[in-house]
Amino acid sequence: MLKEERQQFILDEIRKNNKVLSSELSISLNVSEDTIRRDLRELSDSGKIRRVHGGAVKNADNTENHADVSTYIPFSYEDREVYSKAKKEVIADKAISLIKDDLVILIDGGTTNLEITKKLPKDLKATIITNCLPIATSLAPYRFLDVYFLGGKLLPNALVTVGYSVINELSDIKADLCFMGTRSIDVNRGITDIDREEVEVKGAMANASRKVISVAASDKLMTAQPFLGVKLKHVNTIITELNPTSELLRPFVNEGVEVI
Repeated sequence: MLKEERQQFILDEIRKNNKVLSSELSISLNVSEDTIRRDLRELSDSGKIRRVHGGAVKNADNTENHADVSTYIPFSYEDREVYSKAKKEVIADKAISLIKDDLVILIDGGTTNLEITKKLPKDLKATIITNCLPIATSLAPYRFLDVYFLGGKLLPNALVTVGYSVINELSDIKADLCFMGTRSIDVNRGITDIDREEVEVKGAMANASRKVISVAASDKLMTAQPFLGVKLKHVNTIITELNPTSELLRPFVNEGVEVI
């Protein structure tokens, strides 16, 4: 395939999905990641896209309808931890109001969920089960919490465990609440993500919980990724930084989802 054809393919993928990963493009185009990085650099230099760690996103400056552009979301865990931190703190404050003593709580990956755990009361008496390594370690100082870490294969970028062993452990659990980190959520498909193994665990967590709570900054709303994790009919509540009366949340309210 010629360079011009590769670059057109990349632009088409970004136009459809708002972002691309270098690793996935390498597989789709059957070329090395070095070649993909050179293509992304050229497209970025020409102003057609914006390069980010691990891939690229739409360049809002060259998009007529800015409302359709997904905000830049870093791919590395360290970068995501400081990305939109103010929004995550608002979401965490709302989430804390749902957490009481004696609950069994599932918490999956995501830096918004990590922000929630940082705000937990030091005297909270509860059981927390997680497949997220940073969340498990952040809870170590809490004297009155019973913390269970679901072991499995570790995904380096997300720092969560996946695979049969995680899903098998979840099959024996029925938690009161599940706080689910959310890369994308829309009314047609529900919660979606870019990794097949990760969404399998999200689905198992939803099945293992009486109440599923999607924690999602507003830039995650009405976006979609390739793999389905949890259908919207299984999502009980969405927590964002927005006022619950926001028009962005109305489509979810119309589908019977509680918004906070």
